Amino acid sequence: MVSRGLFVPGWGAPAALYAPGLPASWSAAEPPSFAASGGRLREYRRWLGAELRRRGPSQLGGHSMGAALAILAAIDAPELVERLVLVAPAGLPLAKPIRSSLADFVRQLADGAYPPRTAVNAAAAVARAPLAALALAREIRRLDLRRECSRLRTAGIPALVVGCSTDTLVTCDRSRALAAELGATYEEVDLAGGHMWMLGDRELFGAVVSRF
Repeated sequence: MVSRGLFVPGWGAPAALYAPGLPASWSAAEPPSFAASGGRLREYRRWLGAELRRRGPSQLGGHSMGAALAILAAIDAPELVERLVLVAPAGLPLAKPIRSSLADFVRQLADGAYPPRTAVNAAAAVARAPLAALALAREIRRLDLRRECSRLRTAGIPALVVGCSTDTLVTCDRSRALAAELGATYEEVDLAGGHMWMLGDRELFGAVVSRF
């Protein structure tokens, strides 16, 4: 029997952004809004823990902030996580200014990388709770999960970390460093699109998630 998988979106991203590229046995989780969470990472951590307890043992993946949450969920309930797939994972302090990331988002919108309705909904979620959205972004930028990664390495949960050569937010150096802390397999894709490369090659995204 194929294990079910749960994929956790990045900051401000809805499940619909990832779902089309996921393997058939996987689903994308819909995180709480900025308004509902108050922009606190612990609320997202609590939410994901509840999702895992509801589903039972699962493969767990995530992108960026979602990957950091996957690491924390595996720390909280290792018996519920069969393996980890971490795409451009947050979890080490980030250097890229928030304003530069916003400029990238605007540029990708103009290039048509995001489905229009998804982009509008994501922007509206930020507009409803801008201070919470900013607080969460700042907390993610400061994250340092080296201690948690060391604990997971001891637990022996199989993990794959995927970096992208054009990612200027979670750079390949940071992805490789996190993989080393986890004792994880590291893979790198060489694609345009940077931090959101999976929007341009959903087939490869699905293949990466279904590795092992």
